[in-house]
Amino acid sequence: MWISSEHAPKLDGSGEFPMYDRTRNAILLLLLSIPGGAFAQSATPWDSAYFGVNMGDASGNTCSAWTPNGAGVDSGTDTVLSNRTCAGGGRFVGGVQLGDNFQYKRVAWGFGLDLDAAASKNATQSVKYSGESPPPGTYLFSGRQTPNGFAVIGPRVGYAGDLWLPYLRAGALIASGAHDSLVTFTPAKAAKSTVSFDGARNFASAGWAVGAGTEIGLNGPWSISLEYLHANLGKGSNTTAACSGSVAACAAFSGISLANVHDGFTADIYRIGITYWFDYWGR
Repeated sequence: MWISSEHAPKLDGSGEFPMYDRTRNAILLLLLSIPGGAFAQSATPWDSAYFGVNMGDASGNTCSAWTPNGAGVDSGTDTVLSNRTCAGGGRFVGGVQLGDNFQYKRVAWGFGLDLDAAASKNATQSVKYSGESPPPGTYLFSGRQTPNGFAVIGPRVGYAGDLWLPYLRAGALIASGAHDSLVTFTPAKAAKSTVSFDGARNFASAGWAVGAGTEIGLNGPWSISLEYLHANLGKGSNTTAACSGSVAACAAFSGISLANVHDGFTADIYRIGITYWFDYWGR
């Protein structure tokens, strides 16, 4: 291409073109900086604090049983009035995870916290009893048998690959939400309940969780995760519940109590997640 003398860059006293060289050098520096900044991969991508979201399914099982006791209880009541309710099947879980990882060569370890909400399950069963003792009427057994949320806090350790991080984890499990058992009694031909029996919690508030998973890097500060956890909250305390209500209404239950017994709560949790690693580009 021909450049006329009118538009050609002018020489300074040293015989160089100062403005032209400065512009060219600036462009060259900008171009050279792009590969080093936008596309460089960290040598230790899993050495970072992280934050993400997750969702999945929790399949659990727990049972609660009520049995009438007392000298005046009719024989055969155990087969009629005794109640055992169980909650099982899957339910949705979802929440956030955060923590900090450290990496040395191909070993990554760290400490994390998960906070998840869960679709809780309530067990309700109505039994009509026509014997004499306990009093005849409708007994309604109810109680929340799965938590409506949980937290998992503890360490994890894994193999730090370039784009994947398989790991093992274990930690404490803390459940949220009320989970007591209750029996209400409505006398025959009555419109509403007159007495109740308050049981203990269907499952404990704290337990443990163990599992495994993997982070799969997306060639940048983001990763997707697949994880399995086995959660165990243990069983709630067994209790003997006495009648709660007016003196006149509870008089019919004189010498009668209801024993409340619980099985342990366990759940298998499968989740997928997406995570952002804050320090991925920091080294």
